[in-house]
Amino acid sequence: MRFDKFTTKSQEAIQAALQIAQEHDHQQVDAAHLSYALLKDDEGLVVPILGQVGILPKPLLILIDAELR
Repeated sequence: MRFDKFTTKSQEAIQAALQIAQEHDHQQVDAAHLSYALLKDDEGLVVPILGQVGILPKPLLILIDAELR
């Protein structure tokens, strides 16, 4: 996989997911890590898009955080 072919925002999201996995002492990065990173990104598109369809990010963050623990 060529990391340099990803957009800057995608690279940042993957880097954040890696950091979250490290903070939880996980050996691999999975969808929960990436989802959490995308929901925590204040400048990203995920939270506004979810808001447009009536989904609040806070309950999702709580669920994903519980899964990561």
